[in-house]
Amino acid sequence: MSPKTEVEPGASAIVVIDFVNDFVFPGGVIADAGGAGYQARVQAMLPTLQRLLDAAREAGVTVIHAPDAHTPEDVELRKWPAHAMKGTEKAAIVAAIAPKAGDLVIEKSTYSPFVSTDIDAQLRQRGISRLYITGLHTDCCARHTSGDAFQRGYELVWISDALQAFTEEAHRQGLEYFKTWYASDPAAQIKTADEVIAEWRAAAA
Repeated sequence: MSPKTEVEPGASAIVVIDFVNDFVFPGGVIADAGGAGYQARVQAMLPTLQRLLDAAREAGVTVIHAPDAHTPEDVELRKWPAHAMKGTEKAAIVAAIAPKAGDLVIEKSTYSPFVSTDIDAQLRQRGISRLYITGLHTDCCARHTSGDAFQRGYELVWISDALQAFTEEAHRQGLEYFKTWYASDPAAQIKTADEVIAEWRAAAA
């Protein structure tokens, strides 16, 4: 669905997907699969995410962390090596954007939290109808999360400089996929962090 013209912070949430140590730093299964260039691009996003999450909290936008937290039985591990295993340091949310009071942490075992968690119920209980999508990866977990949210009627906004993939090409392809299949007004639904922060501050004021 296309976002309404007005921004309603109380009916909005920012979702940070898979920003755990395994996906971001050397030694992580996913981080090492991406290589040094990927790691550098992802780590470079941390200041942007920090600003976004601080601005969200100030404006009254709910912050949701949706990290992988796998167990050996998870279906996803038929495709990928064991990664972000529940309870390990590799599955910990990156310290620079660690959850704060009032944030929600919804651990998932599938690409999309809508498949393996009660995120839909939690969002509806809070009256949240708009999701700002950030995190990893634009062409995989962010894509599946977006598809599930779209088909459940949520308004979607993708923060282009707070999303990344293994390659810049994959990131751009992910954004194009959102435009093609989910966005009814791409100019209003694909925004930069600065644009989103300005809108939140204006709405809160």
